[in-house]
Amino acid sequence: MEKDPLQTPFKLSSHKLEHRVVLAPMTRMRASDTGIVHPRAAEYYSERTTPNSLLISEGVVIHPRGRGFPNTPGLYNNEQVQAWKPITQAVKEKGGVFFAQLWHVGRVAVPSQTGGLPPLSSTKTALPDNHPLFGEKNGKEPYVESQAMSETDIREVVLQFASAAKNAIEAGFDGVEIHGANGYLLDTFVHDNINDRTDTYGGSLENRLRFPLEVVDAVVAQIGRERTAIRVAPFHVLQQTMDSDRIATFKRYSEELEKRGLAYVHMVEPRYDQFSTEGAFSGHRGVVDLGERTGGDEFSLWTFRKILNSTPLVGAGGCDAASARDAITEGKVDLVAFGRHFTSNPDLPKRLFEGLPLTKYQRNTFYTPGMKGYLGWSRADDF
Repeated sequence: MEKDPLQTPFKLSSHKLEHRVVLAPMTRMRASDTGIVHPRAAEYYSERTTPNSLLISEGVVIHPRGRGFPNTPGLYNNEQVQAWKPITQAVKEKGGVFFAQLWHVGRVAVPSQTGGLPPLSSTKTALPDNHPLFGEKNGKEPYVESQAMSETDIREVVLQFASAAKNAIEAGFDGVEIHGANGYLLDTFVHDNINDRTDTYGGSLENRLRFPLEVVDAVVAQIGRERTAIRVAPFHVLQQTMDSDRIATFKRYSEELEKRGLAYVHMVEPRYDQFSTEGAFSGHRGVVDLGERTGGDEFSLWTFRKILNSTPLVGAGGCDAASARDAITEGKVDLVAFGRHFTSNPDLPKRLFEGLPLTKYQRNTFYTPGMKGYLGWSRADDF
């Protein structure tokens, strides 16, 4: 009998994964007001762990000024580090491989989340409209003009990423995934329609990639390349990420990442990034014809897979079992990250492997306090 592609082992740095299903990073907003991860996150993550599987944490804030949403956990002080230890231990006891996603939202932040300070960005230009704060009140707050980062600001944030990476390892994580996507801080430097700088961090593509790559290099220097990964989103069209030649931009970005021999690169499928209404996005929600912007390049993750020859590629974005199997069989990706369905199916790998029905997720509890929609989901074995 032919082996199920989803159940084939894969070597990720020093880890031998038993299957190709990954828990995607998902903001759940259950932490304290001071960024202390909820103690019951131990249960949340451990029940989604199978032996030798990869899990990526929710976005973890690297500095108070990088916070964009209430009740999101941090890794910038000792109390936060200590709070994560029982969570990472619970995952280890199940045999999981656990990476922390390091997060600085940049100009997606609003003053209520940054202690009244303006957000940091490559530009001072504000996002349009209002920022969703979610939670029980489902409040909104207007975006404000950003502080265009000075070179001193940039150096400080590079150090903050490196410090958070060190804290993640101390907290028991196996590695970190730098969040470089979705119009958050690092992404605002990459896109030429956002980055309006005239210094060494703006203008040419080399300059626009400088800050993100400095962050990658600083994290690698701190914890090692085998523990360092990054998420980028070449096809993200919201929060004004509309580079004039995104294919060329992200091909060059991929070339630089390939040189660094990272644990993995995480990318989102183009159709998902075009049609998604998940999360906190600002700007036009209509479908954008990115095909006209590709300059004849293939509108697919294949464009970047061909460059990332020796770097494992994690793909995400609306996959089901069949499309995930196809992507792995074809070699387009090495691992497939699942998000929404993992919230309501803690035993998702088993269900995907055996073709079992999936429990529908509850969108209205994704970002609310309390345990409703967070814990208490049935497993297939319960039926």
